[in-house]
Amino acid sequence: MSGNKGWTYLIGGCLSICFFGAGCNSGTPEKKIDKISAENKDSLLSVEDMKTDLAFLWTALQEMHPGFGIYISGDSLLAKYEDAGSSLREPGTEDDFILHAYPFLSALGCGHTQLLHSLNYQQAPQQTASLPFDVLVNKQNAWVTNSRIKELTTGDEIISVNDIPVPAIIEAGSSLYCGDGYVSTFKELFLSEYGGFSDACVKHFHLKPPFRVVISTSGGITKTISAGAPDTSLAEKKNDPEKYAGWDRSETSEGTGFYIHKNNRIALLEVRQLVYGDTLVYEKCFEEISKKNIGKLILDMRHNGGGDLRITIKLLSYLMNDDFGMIKDLYSRIPDPSSSGFASSFDSGLSRNFDRICIPARKAGDEYHKNASPEFGQVFSPIAAAKTNRFNGKLIVLIDGATFSSAALFVAALKAQRNNVQFLGSETAGTEEGCNGFAMQILTLPNTGIRVQFPLLRVESMAKAPVHGRGLIPDHPVIYTPADIVQGNDPVLKKAMNLIK
Repeated sequence: MSGNKGWTYLIGGCLSICFFGAGCNSGTPEKKIDKISAENKDSLLSVEDMKTDLAFLWTALQEMHPGFGIYISGDSLLAKYEDAGSSLREPGTEDDFILHAYPFLSALGCGHTQLLHSLNYQQAPQQTASLPFDVLVNKQNAWVTNSRIKELTTGDEIISVNDIPVPAIIEAGSSLYCGDGYVSTFKELFLSEYGGFSDACVKHFHLKPPFRVVISTSGGITKTISAGAPDTSLAEKKNDPEKYAGWDRSETSEGTGFYIHKNNRIALLEVRQLVYGDTLVYEKCFEEISKKNIGKLILDMRHNGGGDLRITIKLLSYLMNDDFGMIKDLYSRIPDPSSSGFASSFDSGLSRNFDRICIPARKAGDEYHKNASPEFGQVFSPIAAAKTNRFNGKLIVLIDGATFSSAALFVAALKAQRNNVQFLGSETAGTEEGCNGFAMQILTLPNTGIRVQFPLLRVESMAKAPVHGRGLIPDHPVIYTPADIVQGNDPVLKKAMNLIK
């Protein structure tokens, strides 16, 4: 397999999270960074420019987005678009425009479609206020994890903030970043781990400190506290409970988390990203598993935001006994997205790469099917399993609300084509049936310069009976508690060890 600089493979993973305009980096997301435009009235975007660009985006979605109409009807999305347009009543910053546009865009149900600031965007030095505590969100509830004020304790349930009920905060926050289908686990992770709950309070509802917070304590007592400035003496706890105390890190891991259990013939392979150089690491890991006759493997795909699809194929080849497929189908809604009427607003380099990598196949109904060029490699069945060191023992795969993009396609392919495998954790961020991507573009809105991460193709996974709009559901769901977050516990790995022994 040859590398290909400048081409966005399926799919760079969209889990580098900030409140407005996330990048598309693979692997574990970084903590959010507030991006606030300078308070300069001369630099504000006009209402006309914002509305014109919103209409431009709406037209592009209707005409060519591969996910249009899959998770929300065109009429319902039109209503969301009209709501967003009517909310643009006065000049605003890029942040203001993005804030108004995201609820419309997120309704599409595509985690690979995100808003990015313009190329000439300048981050201002000032910072906005944030809640002096972190939360763990599960469905319509939120509990305190790390608190930076003495009035709150880990495990306190938040009932409301400034009289706004928690379900309303969660609903608003969930609309400020795009996710796949109807999956809630990614939105919960965004709200919890990356500050989305605080952002919803401060940037959507415009709340300011001191915050009036109604809580229910672990003892069932309801009370109201005033949450002001953080207490600097209460630093965020960073406990590390010797998670790998019973494991030996393998010398062949080369930066990858590869461990052999000290007392049992069990291997643990953590796959946090899918990048080209990892192919040699996988080769060494499975060679060691084979030489040591290890019959049990825990494969940790949590917080894997995706990456190069060819790397997932390489990893999958060591877990299959027969020929397999990575994806089932690949198609667009128009014959050639890279030469559409929006071509002048697309990145020209990505368009050239699309033409080189994607080969037209057949037309079926309204779908224009594609093949990958030989330069990219084989993606459809039959793909040959690895010639040596294949693992056919007991396999447990750990997944969560940040298992996304090509990582989600990987676990879907594994579930559909391998026996003796169980899945633990929480529902994947990527839908089990597939996603939009393979080839990514950047659509620049002509008046504001704001950019849109824009997938060109629909990717159908190998799943046999996926639930529409839902991620891969684990065989053994595991729920974290607020204490787990603060103490650094890993109940998913603990459950896996109990099962695999």
